[in-house]
Amino acid sequence: MWLALSVACAPNDPPDAAAPAAPAALTAPTERAPAGLTYEVYVRSFQDSDGDGVGDLDGVRSRLPELATFGVRTLWLMPVFPAFGPAGYDVTDYGSITAEYGDAAALAALVEAAHGLGMRVLLDLPFNQLHRDHPWFQAAEAGDPDAQALFVYRDEPADNDRWFPSSAGGSYYARFGADLPDLDWASAETAARLDPIFDLWLDAGADGYRLDAVIMLVEEDGVTEGSAASHALVGEWVERARAAHPRTFFLAEASEWTLPASVSWLDQEGAPGADAVLDFPRHDAFLDAAASGEAWPLAWALQTEVNYRAEGMAGFLGSHDLDRLPSVVPDAQLRRTLRTIQLLAPGSPVLYYGEELDLPDTSTGTGQDWAMRAPMPWSAADGAGFSAGTAWFPPDPSYAEGLNWEDEAEDPDSMLSLVRGLSCLRRALSLDEGADWTLDDADPHVLAFTRTNAAGTVAVRANLSGDVVSAARPPAGLVDLSTGSGTARTALPAFGAVVYASEVGCRVAP
Repeated sequence: MWLALSVACAPNDPPDAAAPAAPAALTAPTERAPAGLTYEVYVRSFQDSDGDGVGDLDGVRSRLPELATFGVRTLWLMPVFPAFGPAGYDVTDYGSITAEYGDAAALAALVEAAHGLGMRVLLDLPFNQLHRDHPWFQAAEAGDPDAQALFVYRDEPADNDRWFPSSAGGSYYARFGADLPDLDWASAETAARLDPIFDLWLDAGADGYRLDAVIMLVEEDGVTEGSAASHALVGEWVERARAAHPRTFFLAEASEWTLPASVSWLDQEGAPGADAVLDFPRHDAFLDAAASGEAWPLAWALQTEVNYRAEGMAGFLGSHDLDRLPSVVPDAQLRRTLRTIQLLAPGSPVLYYGEELDLPDTSTGTGQDWAMRAPMPWSAADGAGFSAGTAWFPPDPSYAEGLNWEDEAEDPDSMLSLVRGLSCLRRALSLDEGADWTLDDADPHVLAFTRTNAAGTVAVRANLSGDVVSAARPPAGLVDLSTGSGTARTALPAFGAVVYASEVGCRVAP
């Protein structure tokens, strides 16, 4: 099990945001503990350690102490394998680390350092498709029958936008475009070649996998998304991995839009599955509530999850595929309120790198990658502290105006300080291990909920509208964590929130 994190704040003494206490070192989980606060890293854009302008595994390792200051428990690395494009989801070799990022020794050093800080490390595994330059597909197109058994071929010519002409005759299936042929997981040859990949990286120290595009793994009887065969395949992967590495953790990207469909990818009684699933229905509920100013989309989604199965849901507001929140929710105060809900709601919150800073989509670019994948701004120095060389993709210019890690760490009212405070509260109240949930009566524009366990109670009052509204009273005996006062608010400001909790010494000022 996870050892207990020491709360980075002393009771009755709100911490100085500029100098948070270092968290105690933890051992890596020996069982499949909850995901906890999960952090997605685009290695290429996180930290460059050697001055070549490209982020790398040694750079990620050097920044783990910063991540520990806000309680990251699961580190998710976007694909680290050789690939055609910079994002890494078009793999050309699953069996090695791309040279720009380092090598297997660099990955092992990163995993060891993460374990010393109590973090598990997940590798992103894109097994639905690979790039057409992969040697296997090149051999298939040259007519090798063993290689052709790895892909979905048919004799007929292409007849829609998912089938493409093959050099060997007929057509091949590629859900995401001609350059990304789908692997045929109904073929024994595919399993024979790729099952050992699970063993390879788990043996190298990785704690598990984020499984990419699981709903599209196996097309079966005309079902192209969420087939029974896709569910069964994930279960087989889980059983295979856990036979040799029992603590292996799986986070599934199942882009389902209903809760029952999302939950179907989790471990079920008598049927293995993922430990956590990215929560697309909750993501949409967040955006619906933000756009409408009404609480009901989030209230309904969260209450339904609690009634159904919340512990395996990984709630996110952004990712490598989505515009960053400032592009979607222009009001900065509303973004703080949404982040507060995200980090205190049931389940496991997922942060995409830079979200703890309220990083925007970049306004500059070179055409090499998307606006939400720009380098992490660590300081106001030249290059944003990301690289001593010329960054592969230019950082957003806002880094020179205070939107960077160093400046926000000194500002008690920054997004980084808010995230640290919320994480402090999560740890103090052991929210990763669960807490009872109550949806409280409030104004239609206010999401009001209370969570309670043996460690204490937290009550959130979040105004999603642009008007001042009355504040629902919290349970007795709780403290307003932004003021340290036991006096309840009578009103909530526009887009504002207040967090009441047992007195645990964490400052939270949404």
